[in-house]
Amino acid sequence: MKTMILIRLRNTVVLLLLATLLCFTLVVSAPGNVAVLIAELRSPKSTFEQIRAVEEELGLNDPIIVRYGNWLTGAMRGDLGISYKTGESIGPALASRLHVTAILVAGGACIAMLLSFALGFVGALWPGRASDVATRVIALLGASMPSFFVGALLIYGLAVELRLLPTFGDAGLTSWVMPWMTIGLLPAAVLSRVVRVGLEEAMARPFALTASAKGLSRAQTLFKHALPNIAPSYINALGAQGGAMVVGAVVVEPLFALKGVADLFLQGVLFRDFMVVQACLLIFLTSFIVLNLLVDIGMMFTDPKLRRQGANA
Repeated sequence: MKTMILIRLRNTVVLLLLATLLCFTLVVSAPGNVAVLIAELRSPKSTFEQIRAVEEELGLNDPIIVRYGNWLTGAMRGDLGISYKTGESIGPALASRLHVTAILVAGGACIAMLLSFALGFVGALWPGRASDVATRVIALLGASMPSFFVGALLIYGLAVELRLLPTFGDAGLTSWVMPWMTIGLLPAAVLSRVVRVGLEEAMARPFALTASAKGLSRAQTLFKHALPNIAPSYINALGAQGGAMVVGAVVVEPLFALKGVADLFLQGVLFRDFMVVQACLLIFLTSFIVLNLLVDIGMMFTDPKLRRQGANA
């Protein structure tokens, strides 16, 4: 087990290095002269000497390898460069927004897990009945509707018509309800099918038949015996949907006026602020890679086959 975890950690470090290289290449290959953009931010009528001074200050005349090493060292310290738009350091701006995106994705993940287990368990408890059909229809609708459409429906229904929830901004717990539902509905629909199909397959195995023969009800068999057996596949699917929720934040944050990393990323794209785009992409890629590492470790602890492979490694 320790050997497998160390291998995953090694692969994660390699992937993180490749991610930093990709993000650095994005800015290096961007059209235009970075020094000119920054010099114009400082002085609208910048001279050639001012542009050369900016190039020396940022090390733009150094070899690419040296520039990458300096940028990577700075990124590890939290120095992610200077915004072309504002001329301010990007690190503090990201730090002040990171918790917003983290709360959004974490809350959406909780909503997705609760709904998926509820829908999947109800469908497996009464297979073929009206409740099973209803959960399938709900899952199909949830997986078919894009996040911006779900958000618009929630805003119109819960905020405009019923006036139950605020429509935008971070004004307390109630202001997070609609964003969490918006970002969590699609993953909940996908994960509910994982739960439903996994429970149905588990109930056809000998251990479930033995439990039923001992007098356990279907609900007890599902909860005590079938549910733990779908943990590896559920964790794997949850990791994939977690990455999708990070991407979904790019749509949900502007919709509800949440000032998170995804909103900053869109501003960077809109104003061609390549340093901001680079920093946000680095955050996104790092979150994907770390999430996949956690998924792999979680599957090692929940899948007996992987534990045996780790013991033999």
